[in-house]
Amino acid sequence: MKQMYISMLIALLFSACSTLKVETDYDISHEFTKNSSYAVVYNAKEGDNTLIYDRIEESIKTNISAKGYKEVAKESAELIFVFHAHVTQMADIRTDYQTIGYGSFGYGGRWGYGGYGGATMMIPSTTTYRWEEGQLIIDAYNPKTKKIVWRGIVKDEISGSSYTPEETTKYINKVVSKVLKDFPISGI
Repeated sequence: MKQMYISMLIALLFSACSTLKVETDYDISHEFTKNSSYAVVYNAKEGDNTLIYDRIEESIKTNISAKGYKEVAKESAELIFVFHAHVTQMADIRTDYQTIGYGSFGYGGRWGYGGYGGATMMIPSTTTYRWEEGQLIIDAYNPKTKKIVWRGIVKDEISGSSYTPEETTKYINKVVSKVLKDFPISGI
């Protein structure tokens, strides 16, 4: 039983990271080394999964604190982190053509030696692949200028499998760590 649980967890981690795409952007004129404090803010809307949002918030706090920033109240923070998460239904439609019937054979095909010019037909075969894509956007906002100074976006294909709360927390921590990996370290 324990071996099966470990195998499932390893499969989850490898499959979860296989489609992970991270993008970051930042204001090159902002001096992150002059910032030392932060706050994380999110406003849950009706219907939001607050369990997931709480895990994301905790993971952001852990990662930013590890970079030397101190968590303070929103009113006195030099950087305010906000995040948005959503899932989009995706589809990819592909058409492949299959040849059926008897075609030319022999040397040189239609104009070659000893060939037979039979009838062939191309039949289209269309396949639709559907999946859910999760996207997490983390913004660092400067409350003085009221502008975003850093943005990280991570996208991943989400499987329909259900996971334990522990597996979900571990996955969220891995995703948030990856997107915040290159966030500047506090200079103070």
